[in-house]
Amino acid sequence: MTNQIIDTFMRFPVLFSGHPEIAWRADRAGIVLLLEAGSQAVRLQLEKGQVTVLPAEGPMRGWDIALRAAPEAWADHWQAVPAPDAFDILGMVRHGRMRIEGNFAPLMRHLQVVKDILALPRAAT
Repeated sequence: MTNQIIDTFMRFPVLFSGHPEIAWRADRAGIVLLLEAGSQAVRLQLEKGQVTVLPAEGPMRGWDIALRAAPEAWADHWQAVPAPDAFDILGMVRHGRMRIEGNFAPLMRHLQVVKDILALPRAAT
């Protein structure tokens, strides 16, 4: 299941490009997220209205905020109608299904855009 979640992370740029309203709101955003599913991770970079997915490993691979969850939690988050414990990242933290670590300032500054991007796979199912 972890590989399926990583594959979904890799589709974020394509999913994002199909939602110009989110891209418009993300125009001034700048944040790098470490998205972790079990033992695997990628970096999602949101900068000037563009989303890029990069490898998590490598020298100087920094991030602002890490979102760490089991693959099952990510799969539940992407259900057409997620349960309350999987609806958004803050609910997942509250119910112990995700950990958020790092610099919270950029996350709070761009919270709605980040939540909207992370929910994009729901519309694709």
